[in-house]
Amino acid sequence: MCGFPYSVPEWAPAMVEKLAAHAFDPNPIDSTAKKILSEFRRTHADMWDEEHKHAFEPEQLSALQDALVVPSSMFV
Repeated sequence: MCGFPYSVPEWAPAMVEKLAAHAFDPNPIDSTAKKILSEFRRTHADMWDEEHKHAFEPEQLSALQDALVVPSSMFV
């Protein structure tokens, strides 16, 4: 995914979904997956709503969002 920083190749949504499935695995797997997903979102933010978002199925978008949401703490 890093080789295509401003486009979404046809294989990328499935890869994003697979990485998102590991966002809550034990360390260092979770932090690595989240870092890659965060970088993907950062490099695609400018055209996300207009272009990139439409390459994803609803389940894939949900997986990406769930992986990148910072859980709220009950101690806040």
